[in-house]
Formats: sequence, C-alpha cells, structure tokens
Amino acid sequence: MLPFLSITAAAFGLYASGAALSPRPSAFTFSAEGTGLQLGGPNLAPEIRVAPNDFPGVIRAANDLAVDFGKVLGVNATIVVANWSSTISSKSSSRPIIVVGTAGKSSLVDNLVSLKKLDTTAVANKWETFSYQVTQRPWDGRDSIFVIAGSDLQGTVFGIYDIAEQIGVSPWYWWADVPPAKRQYIWAVDAARTEGPPSIKYRGIFLNDESPCLTSWGHSTFKDSKYGSPFITDFYKRIFELVLRLKGNYVWPAMWSSMFYLDDANNAPTATEYGIFMGTSHHEPMARADKEQNRFLKGSWDWKGNKAGVQSFMEEGATRSKNWSTMYTLGMRGSGDAASSTLTSSALEEVISWQQSTLTKALGKPLSQIPQAWVMYKEVPGYWQKGMKVSDDVTLLWSDDNRGNIRRVPTGKENARSGGSGMYYHFDYVGDPRNYKWINTIQLQKTWEQMTLAHDRGVQNIWIANVGDLKGLELPTAHFMALAWNRDSFENPSSTTDWLKAWCGRQFGEAAGDVAASIMTTYGKLIARMKYEDLSRTPFAFNTVNYDEAELNFKEWTDLLAKAQAVYDALPAATQISFFEVVLHPVLAGRGVYEIYTKTALGIRYADQHRVSANQLANDVQTAFAADSTITKRFHGLLNGKWNHMMDQLHIGYNNWQDPSSQTIPRQTYVTTAAKNAVMGVAVQGSTASFPTASSLMLPPLNSFLPPGTQPWIDVFARDNGTFTYTITSNASFVTLANPKQTIVAPGSSSDIRSIVVVDWNTAPSGSSTVSLKISDGSASATVLVPIQNSAVPSDFKGHVESTGVVSIEAEHFNSAATSKEYVIVPDYGRTLSGVRLPTKSDSQAPAKGPVLAYSFYTFSNAASATLTFYLSPSENANPNSPNRYTFTMDGGAATTVQPVPLGDAGNEPAGWSDAVIKNAYVKTSNLGRLAPGKHELKIWLLEPTMVLTKLVVDVGGLKSSLLGPPESKIVG
Repeated sequence: MLPFLSITAAAFGLYASGAALSPRPSAFTFSAEGTGLQLGGPNLAPEIRVAPNDFPGVIRAANDLAVDFGKVLGVNATIVVANWSSTISSKSSSRPIIVVGTAGKSSLVDNLVSLKKLDTTAVANKWETFSYQVTQRPWDGRDSIFVIAGSDLQGTVFGIYDIAEQIGVSPWYWWADVPPAKRQYIWAVDAARTEGPPSIKYRGIFLNDESPCLTSWGHSTFKDSKYGSPFITDFYKRIFELVLRLKGNYVWPAMWSSMFYLDDANNAPTATEYGIFMGTSHHEPMARADKEQNRFLKGSWDWKGNKAGVQSFMEEGATRSKNWSTMYTLGMRGSGDAASSTLTSSALEEVISWQQSTLTKALGKPLSQIPQAWVMYKEVPGYWQKGMKVSDDVTLLWSDDNRGNIRRVPTGKENARSGGSGMYYHFDYVGDPRNYKWINTIQLQKTWEQMTLAHDRGVQNIWIANVGDLKGLELPTAHFMALAWNRDSFENPSSTTDWLKAWCGRQFGEAAGDVAASIMTTYGKLIARMKYEDLSRTPFAFNTVNYDEAELNFKEWTDLLAKAQAVYDALPAATQISFFEVVLHPVLAGRGVYEIYTKTALGIRYADQHRVSANQLANDVQTAFAADSTITKRFHGLLNGKWNHMMDQLHIGYNNWQDPSSQTIPRQTYVTTAAKNAVMGVAVQGSTASFPTASSLMLPPLNSFLPPGTQPWIDVFARDNGTFTYTITSNASFVTLANPKQTIVAPGSSSDIRSIVVVDWNTAPSGSSTVSLKISDGSASATVLVPIQNSAVPSDFKGHVESTGVVSIEAEHFNSAATSKEYVIVPDYGRTLSGVRLPTKSDSQAPAKGPVLAYSFYTFSNAASATLTFYLSPSENANPNSPNRYTFTMDGGAATTVQPVPLGDAGNEPAGWSDAVIKNAYVKTSNLGRLAPGKHELKIWLLEPTMVLTKLVVDVGGLKSSLLGPPESKIVG
C-alpha cells in the first residue's frame, strides 16, 4: 500500500526580510550609508506637502502615506497642506520634504514647473500616469526635495501608493495582514521614474456571491445600514483603498442582498472622492441594484409589458448618479440575473438607445464623455450576433464562460469602435456545472494566457474580475490587477513566474519568495486538474487503478503541504499570519478535501479486495472530514477573530450545481474482520483483480523505457486481523523485489506492504519473456506473472519511446525544428507540465502550412488500429469566424484537420463544454489506422492562436482510462 504520509516540517532556514523583490530597480535604498535624498532615519520622517487646491482624494492618500512611513520607520510622516508661498517660506525646516501633487491642479507642482525645477511633460494630459524624482534646489534654502506628480487624481494616488509599496507597505497590509517592512533608513535615489498610462483603461473587481462569507463577516465587522446591509462606507473605504493600491480604478459592488447607492448615502460620493469609478453588474442597468427592483420598481421588470415603469426606474438611476464617477451598465436581462423571455434584438436596440438618450439628458454630456458598457454575458452575445445596431460609444464588455475561458474576442470592425472592448472574467462563480466560491482555484498561468490573448486582440478598455468574497482570492486578484496595469511587463511566457517570485518576496520576505512562489505554482497545477466542488462526482475522476493516478495525485498534495508547512514554521510569527491566509491555508484545506475523496475512492477498491486497511482509509476520511472544520476554525481565530465567517462556504458533498445545505461526508466502505490468523491477499499495479479471488495475477508489460518515476509494484495485505509472514521468490535472477520477506500485522500500519519490482535490464534476455513470482505465507501461495520486453531502439534515435502500449508526450517536448520555435511555450500551464500555442497576434493558419510542431517517437507494438489523442485547454472558439482547429500528419501521410470544439451559437456553450471545464481539458481522439513498429514522426499544426495544446498520447494497444492520461514516456537521445 502506498503510504499516506503525515506532515512533518523540515528546517528550510528561511526568514522574513524587509527587502522587496521587484521587476524594476528600486527607487529607494535602506542602509545607513545610502546616497541621494534621505527621507527617513532614527526618529526622522518626512514632511509630506500637498496643495490645498489639489483633489481631496490626493490629500487623503497623502495622509495614508504619512501613516505608511510610520509603519516602516516607527514614526509617522507629517502632512502639511500648504500653498506655494507658505512652502517656500519654511526654509529652516530640517525635515526632508515630499511634495505630492497633480499636474495642472496642484499649485505646488505647477509652481515648480513654472520655475523649471520640475518637468511634468511625461505625465501631462495622460490617463492615470505618475512620476517621481528627487528635485534639486527647488527654492532658496532647500537643497533637494522628493516630488510625486500625477496626471490626474488617480495618477497622483497611484504614485503615492507606489512609494508606499516600495518602502515596504504591501497593498495587502489589511486584507491579507502582510506585515510592513521595518527600516532604520530610507534614501531616495536621484533617478526620475514614470509609470503609465495603464494597459487597460478601467481595471477592477466585482464583489459577488458574497453570502455566506463576506456578508456574515461584514455583519460582525461593520454596523449595518438601515436596509440591513453591512456594506457601508467604512467597508468600501477598505475596498477602494486596496483597489487603488493595486493601481485599479473600477468596482462593481456587492449585490446579492445590498444596494450600493442606498445602503449608505456616503458610498457613492466616497468612491468619487477616492478616485474609483463605480459600475453595476451585468444585469443591473443604469446604476441601479437588482435589489432596488424589488423595493422600488413599480410593476414588473419587463420592457415590453411595463415600459413606463422600467424607464422611470432607470431614469432615477441616471439622475441619482450624475455627479459621481460612474460606468453605466446598459442593456437589459430578465429579472434576477436570468435571460429574458420577451426581449428581442430589436427591443434591446430600443432599450439601449433610450438609455443613452436618458444619460445625455441627465448628465448634460455627449455620449463620448460618458463611460458605458454593455455586458456580453451568457445569452447576450446571441443578440449582438444577429446584427444589432448599437452606438460605437458603448464598450462591448465580453465575458468568459464563468470558468476562465474567454468566449469571444472582438473581430473585424468591432476593434474600430470608439468605446472599445472589455472583459468580464471569473475567479468565483455560482452556477452550472457547479459553484466554486470557497477558496482559490485559479491557475495564474491560465489567467495570463487568456488575458494576454484578450489584450492583444483589442480588449483594452475594461477588465473586471469577479473575485467573490475577495478573501481567499488575494493572489489571483493581485496578479490580474498587475497584468491590467502593465501588460508589457508580462510579455514573456515566464513572466507570471517572475511576477509571482517578486510578489511572494514582498509579502513574505525575500528569502521565502522563491519557495513560496514554487508552492503556489504547484498548487495552481493541482487545482487545474479539478475544482474541489467537482470531486464528489462518481466515479471518482482520478483513476484508482490505472497509472497509480489517484495515489500519485494525492502524494503531490501531501508533498506540497510538507513544503508549505516547513516554510510557515521557519517564518517570523508576524509573517506566518499572512502566509497562512494566502499560501498554507489553501494547501492545507485543499489537501484535506482531496484526502476525503481520494481515500473514499481507494477504500471502495480496497474493500472489494477485502483489505483490512480499507477500514483505516475510512477512518482517515472521517478524520479529514473533522479536520476540515478545524482548519476553518483556525482561520476564524486569526488576529482575535478578524476574519470570522470567512471560509464558511460549504464545499464538501455537492450533488448538483448548487452548494449543499450542509457538509456531507461521502459514504464509506468497511470490511468485516475477525480476530484470527490473517488471510493473505495480493494485488498488483494496474489491475482490479486480487488473490485469492484470482490465483494468478499479471503486471502490465515492462520494458526498459518505463516513464521516469514509474515503479511496478505488488501489494501483499491482510484480509483479516492477525499476523503472517510472506516471502516472494522469482524464477529469474534478473527480476528482484523490495521487501521480498516481511511480516504483516493487522490491523495497523503494516497491514499492507508494497514491494517494488526491479528488473536488471543488462542481464535480462533480449526479446519477450515472462517471469513468474511466487508469493507465499506458508499455507497459500499466489502467482504474479511479469511480462518482459527487453528491446532496444536505434542508437541514433532521439525522441519518446513506447512502454505499456502507449506513447505519451508533453506538448512542449517537440523536436527542435526551426519552425517549432515560432510557437509559444507557457510554462506551468494546465494539468501536467505546460502548454503550447501560437503567438496571440497570429493570423489563422492554413492546414499543413506555416509553423509546425514535430514529434519523434518509437514503438515496438504492431498496432492494427492505433489512435492519437489530443489534450487541449478548454478554450472556446473565441473567434467565431475562425474556430479552433488543428491539423496533423503521421509519417508524412495524409493531413487530417480536426475542430475539437463545436461552434454552437453565440448565446450558449458548445456541446461537451460541461465535461471539458470540469476536467479542464478538451480531449479529442483520432484514428491512425495501422502503425507498424519502429520510428515515427508526428507533425501538428495549430491553426488558431485561441487554443492551447498540453499533451499527446499515441495508443498502440495499451491505453487505459484516466483523467490526466498516461505519464510522459521516456525520452532518449
């Protein structure tokens, strides 16, 4: 039996350092011997000067910066709101000075410009751009000052918060409890720096599916409004600040049981003061919440049957919000986030036309100056596809499929629209095929691949991510916002790994950064295989027989937890809290859920073989189920209950798309045992048969080209309580075993003992042979047959080699042909190793022409009917004019072109979508016909940049069912 390891912490020698990793050179140094302008030292903090005529939001953020200096230095900076004359009169001030201001708005900044002491041409008249620099001799009596200048409100605020992060205050200091760095000295270097404009104009988050966690937490943390909602201004100040620290500017508010504009009269004006554009979700037009419909709409939510009532309701939304920074959602869906049964394309044209006319009247602005979006969600693209006429001023806000796969990118004339395009993307969802809203199940590399595709195809006006409760999704949120701010810094396919190392270094300390990034990269691969909510499907998705799939998958979880626990144990106590929230908790809790379902599935097989250890597996499941609640309570206990109710989401026992009413442990299978001399049982790898039900068992055929890490095994186990000693003997000297003689004691940890079969290929006879192994306990004996195929490949062959009747190839392991270099390898993408795709800006390719992927492999089997299976990401046909297709040839034969994803219609998901997103792969098999033994070359052309290839499997007679496919075949040469 494969041991289910307990978690022990190793000493990694890690520590939390204040030093911050960054993809760009730091603007600050922190040693006593620093050079440049000293901004901080023992009992020394700067004065931060802001002009009284600047934006209130700038003054507010400057106050945050003053406190941030205090978090780092131990003494707060001082805020001075002063005009130019009072500033230059304070010549005798000995404290370092930081001037913060908006170009064209701040009298301080503008006077420095007029005196030619400051150049703001890099930011002037740009969208959300900032610069900072040391300015020499700004006025008489002052040698130098530090200046942060922004192009607008948001630009200046971003500059302020950028400085805060660089000196050591994480944007996640409150939401993820990241401790600030501690400095004795802060020096600003002399070089000037500029950032912006952003890659995406409007970038933000949607708080959604917020019950039970965020809402219950909010009730216990904030005072409820008169409408019973906890989402009041004190709550949103925390959200707005975080979004701005992440260089975002856009928020969709919580909406399940709240009304942003009414729950607190200060919500909307506060957002505008902070510099946040407020929107409403895909089914809440004209700045009115869904819950307002039930409370204030006169009549039904029906354009056809209650047009006057609906128009009056929408008009009130426009009038109410006219003085606030608002992105108006246009269009209309049915009541309660459902498709409308009465709306037609022509009616929807009428709705949007009326909405735009109403906005121009209420706001007194032309449409070109009013931010507005029509969300192309679920059935809505179907209306557009029918040829609707909608003003170019509207941003077409496309969406993914709720599982991270973009449904559509703009094509043709859509990219010429003045309103541009946007993307509504999901890190959380309630709906078919199942909800996922508990903890992080997002693979960052998938986000990178899909969102760079979106950007490069013209989706550059709006990006908004559904982040659910936010808590638990800190990492994918930070990554999404960084990508939206500066797409160019993520140009390289490995840039997500580089970003993750830098991000982890800033949150948990430089020494822990790389290993924490490695942990979350592996975590991303494991959760890409299947979301927790989908694990309860029967039969268990991971095969408990073939390729040791279920056991090896769970071992990866166990190894990962050991690694994460070791890092946690080595961190200072203050850093352990944030590391637990972001890294250790999802690994610990995730492994627990996988233990429940993996051991339940293995227990069924063990009970069928009447293993005593089946009962221990059932007990382990009971323990893991209880531990799940304990882990949640541990989260609730952090910082004296700061995060009480977060992670309350039910996640075990799903049996349909909606979450269950309570956590339900899977039904366990036990065996009845007796207290007597144990009865011997024997099982072998890759077979459901066992002794004594079968007197003779057979291992899968072995050759010297087994996949790396593959270990053929025999399990000897107790079928009843008691003790016995077994021996294993081989009739061939070139086949030996680990544990050839051991004592079984049941019940207990030695009720199952695994023996690894080892073949000495140097002494094994050439060709085919069969070795017989005898397993005896003195009173009964079993026979295990071991088919041996000792064959060689030509010495000049380079490529993959068949074993057990299959050739399994990871997509990135193509031949080093020059044409293959035109493909992009996305490391750590998907379920096993990586992904391969065309560059995002590539045109559609003609079949069997253009860049080609070539794979060499060698087979020994004479296959009468071989097959080729492609494993692709569950990407949709994002360009409806050019659906995903690939072409392949075998050994220079005829070309075959395959379209793996059916087209379907614009308002619905394609056939096979549900299975594909659950398994996170489209799996497509084609017949190859006869494939003779020997060397072969497979050539593949991916014809669209909207698809990603992850794995290939050639079946020459031995392929077994599994979720992930066989492990990769051995590569020689």
